[in-house]
Amino acid sequence: MAQDKEQVSISKRINRRKFLVWLGILLGIIIASISIIKKKALSITNRFRIRSVEQTPGFNPGTWKLSVNGLVNMPLAISYDELLKLESEEQVSDFHCVEGWSVDNVKWRGIRLKVLFDMAGVMPEAGFLTFYSASGTYSDSLSIKEALEPDVMLAYMLDDELLPEEQGRPLRLVIPRMFGYKNVKWINRITLTAAQEGGYWERFGYKIDGVSYP
Repeated sequence: MAQDKEQVSISKRINRRKFLVWLGILLGIIIASISIIKKKALSITNRFRIRSVEQTPGFNPGTWKLSVNGLVNMPLAISYDELLKLESEEQVSDFHCVEGWSVDNVKWRGIRLKVLFDMAGVMPEAGFLTFYSASGTYSDSLSIKEALEPDVMLAYMLDDELLPEEQGRPLRLVIPRMFGYKNVKWINRITLTAAQEGGYWERFGYKIDGVSYP
C-alpha cells in the first residue's frame, strides 16, 4: 500500500515537471512571437521609426483626389497633379514622437493650409478642421488658428524626395510643435467644422492639444 502511494507521488512529481517544462516552452514561444511582431511592426524609414495602426493605403496618382469640404463656400476636389502645382514652400523642422524619440532637421516641402482656405473660402462659423487618412481608420484635428501656424504644412516631399509610402504618400500633415500622432498621414480629405472632433488616439486617452503627455 505504501509502495503504491510512493509510486503515485513519484508519478505526480514527474507530471508536474512535464507540465512546467511544457509551460516554459509555451511561454518562450509566446515571448518570441511578441518580439517578432514588434520587429515587424517597427521599421526605420528616413530616420523615422515607423509604427502604424493603419495598413498603408494604395495610391494611384491618376485617380487620387484631396477633398476639402464641410464649412466652406466652395468644396474642393484637387488632383495630385493640381496639388503639385499649387504654391509650395520648404522648411526644416524637428519631429517629436510621444514615445520619447525625435528626428532633428527634417526637410519638408508642401503647401500651407492658407492656400486651401483661400481657394475654398472658410465660412465664419468654422473653427476647426479634421484630417482623414485614406486608410479609413485614422483621423485627427486642429483648430484653424493652429493650422495657420507658420510651420504647419501639408507635405508631399521629404528630404528632397516624394514621400515614401510609409511616410504618408501622397500627403501628410506636418505640425512640428505637436507630437507625431497629430501629424496625420495619407490624407485624402479635410473637413471644416464648428466644433473640434477627437482623433484616433484621443479615443484612447491621448491629449487633443498634441503637446501634453497622455
